[in-house]
Amino acid sequence: MRLAISLLLLMLIGLFVNCGKKSSHSSKKAGLTKDGKILITIWQTYNDEEVAFFDQLIAEYERENVHIKIKHQRIPFWGSEPKILTALATRTTPDIARLDVSFVAKLGLRNALIDLGPLGMNEIAADYLPAALGSCKIKKSWFAIPEQVNGLCLFYDKDQFIKAGLNPENPPLTWEEFIEYGKKLTAPDRSHWGFGMRNSLWWSFPFFYTFGAEFLSDPTPDGHRICLLDQPEAIQAFQFKYDLYHKYKIEGGAWRSGGIRDDTGFPNVYAMVFSGPWAVRSYREQKINFGICKIPAGPAGSSTTVGGQNMVIFRTCQHPQETFDLLRWLTSVEIQARWCNELGQIPVNYKAYPLIDKEKNPEISIFMEQMKTAIPRPQILNYDHIENLFLREMEAALTGSKSVEQAMQDACRRANEEYLNEE
Repeated sequence: MRLAISLLLLMLIGLFVNCGKKSSHSSKKAGLTKDGKILITIWQTYNDEEVAFFDQLIAEYERENVHIKIKHQRIPFWGSEPKILTALATRTTPDIARLDVSFVAKLGLRNALIDLGPLGMNEIAADYLPAALGSCKIKKSWFAIPEQVNGLCLFYDKDQFIKAGLNPENPPLTWEEFIEYGKKLTAPDRSHWGFGMRNSLWWSFPFFYTFGAEFLSDPTPDGHRICLLDQPEAIQAFQFKYDLYHKYKIEGGAWRSGGIRDDTGFPNVYAMVFSGPWAVRSYREQKINFGICKIPAGPAGSSTTVGGQNMVIFRTCQHPQETFDLLRWLTSVEIQARWCNELGQIPVNYKAYPLIDKEKNPEISIFMEQMKTAIPRPQILNYDHIENLFLREMEAALTGSKSVEQAMQDACRRANEEYLNEE
């Protein structure tokens, strides 16, 4: 099924590329309203709260730029990829789309997006958080501008800490401390566990990175990479994750099929979990007495994975400079500060950091600090396939079907043979 979807993706984008030239000369009035204003169309995946604030910003931008008219449409996040692929095939793409960071490479490498560098991205790139920029540049082209960035930190239940005799204001700083805390937080009858974890590659990156492992090699002159998660640092990292369940017995099997998920089991089942900024509001509303700290440090220090959303401009856009100017404004220092203070998010514009109201959003300061050592995923075409491949192999190790070393070696070998050689 995955292979079929990949082939469909290539066919659809190939059709778009072949027909793109014809569509770009369709009409002199393309991209204009009836009264002659420049029309910019956007597909976005915001939630209700974000849409309400986005509407305010759009109205403000139109007042300041009377020659611009902006129309935006909300599309489902989980259905955005097939919708965009269909639009590519039918040449009905908007000017701008809000994409998950992993989707940018698929479009950029297939010539579906405009290079933002000549439009101004080259001049302003240094203003953005390096962790957020990692998903925007492919080879030498800026195919996206960061719009939202997130990553994982350690959430913990302060009430459980107190019951276990732990200071809730002193969370674990290292993996050694994490094990000791986990033992104290795990009930003797196993009704409550110190930790609940997921098993996907993205959720495992904090383990790999804190042990100094690298995901992929640097590209060769012809652009090829190899997977490096079979190296000693990576095997040591996943062995540590394995041991949390099997050796130290502080992880409650949240990763298992049919197990209690980490997000639903926190804090009643699991005292500590990984999560991101998206969880803060929900835990507040549930009146959970939670704390947040950086990922415990390993031999290579504290680090985390990077996720988020980017904005892209499609090649069918009739007014690329005006469209990019809008994106530059939306991610400017002032607008980023307002957006993040209102919605409790991490700024993608590094210069907005001093303007964040840490009293209103105290948790965000922890994420902002963690993002300084976050490592973005390399932009590769087949990341989702590699993610699923590692999920199966790592589960085989956790269930005892394979050794940790064998699972990591098999996953890397298959990633190199089946997916990375297509890059």
